[in-house]
Amino acid sequence: MMNIKPLSEICGAEIVGLDLREPLDDETVGEIAAAIYDHLLVCIRGQELTPRQFADHARRFGEPIVHVEKDILVEDVPEVMTLSNADGRPERQRNGGFHWHTDLVFTDEPTSFTMLNAVAVPRRGGDTGFANQYAAYERLPAALRKTADGLTIAHCYEGRRDGSMPTVYHPLVRPHPATGRKALYGASSTCIGIKGMPDDEAAELLAEIGRYALDPAVQYDHQYRLNDVVMWDNAALLHTGPRLDEAADPADARIMNRVSVRGWPRPAH
Repeated sequence: MMNIKPLSEICGAEIVGLDLREPLDDETVGEIAAAIYDHLLVCIRGQELTPRQFADHARRFGEPIVHVEKDILVEDVPEVMTLSNADGRPERQRNGGFHWHTDLVFTDEPTSFTMLNAVAVPRRGGDTGFANQYAAYERLPAALRKTADGLTIAHCYEGRRDGSMPTVYHPLVRPHPATGRKALYGASSTCIGIKGMPDDEAAELLAEIGRYALDPAVQYDHQYRLNDVVMWDNAALLHTGPRLDEAADPADARIMNRVSVRGWPRPAH
């Protein structure tokens, strides 16, 4: 039997009583989905999973997405990407998540949930920061909220403006696909403009909205323990990874297996 304990007032809950090495039945999947919709993020401790077991778990919640960074995917399990500061990869990949963002917002059909399994946790640091975008939207002054409701935002991979990657458009404010609740969506560093607005005006307006999106009052930092599985809702959260140096000692290694999925599982309630 699973139990749910809040991790903070702004978002996050710990789920106790599950072994993800065992197949989940539909009722349990629905209960986990409901917990994610309610708390935006869940943490299931003590899950020592192989990449294949992790991918199989993720598939119960949606269709896994194979990431564009092909050289850091797990061999024979391409659904799983490895985030690491202990394998000599270039700084761009080691710190690719060190900016506030929504996963795969640069695609036409972005991810619903992202999941991390903590394979190695450094002795200091390594947290992931999260920002509740329901709360951010609700904190906007009325006039700014009305303006935000009508904006369509241009996104590109890594916020590139050089034409090397396609540009996609998403509304800045959208009802959550599963809950219907409005949130700011993708108010982050991947934004490269606002549809129908000059670049200088767009940059100024996005910066103003960004102050609410990233207000410390809507943030939660997750401190990992070894073998955590953390699952979060990209429609309602922004997140940022830590800035990492290459690990000079095994005790400084931060290694996470990651899977993102598309699809919105039905909650249990």
